[in-house]
Amino acid sequence: MQPVQQLIGMNIKLARTKRSIPQAKLAEKIGIEASYLSRIERGVVPVSCERVYEIIHVLGCKPSEIFPEPGDVETRFNREN
Repeated sequence: MQPVQQLIGMNIKLARTKRSIPQAKLAEKIGIEASYLSRIERGVVPVSCERVYEIIHVLGCKPSEIFPEPGDVETRFNREN
């Protein structure tokens, strides 16, 4: 299991590359720097739900492509100690 921001970032990158959209082009369309999008995709920074839905809209993908299944997400309730 991985933290949710890493899974969402990874899924954004997969959806973007699957559609052959360059990182810089997606970043421009949603009004952020490409370097910031890179950090989102690597799971280094958290991303707001609003921004995720902007990305979904621009990529033309389904939310299920971006949002992981609950069982795949590490939370304080299922984290191994």
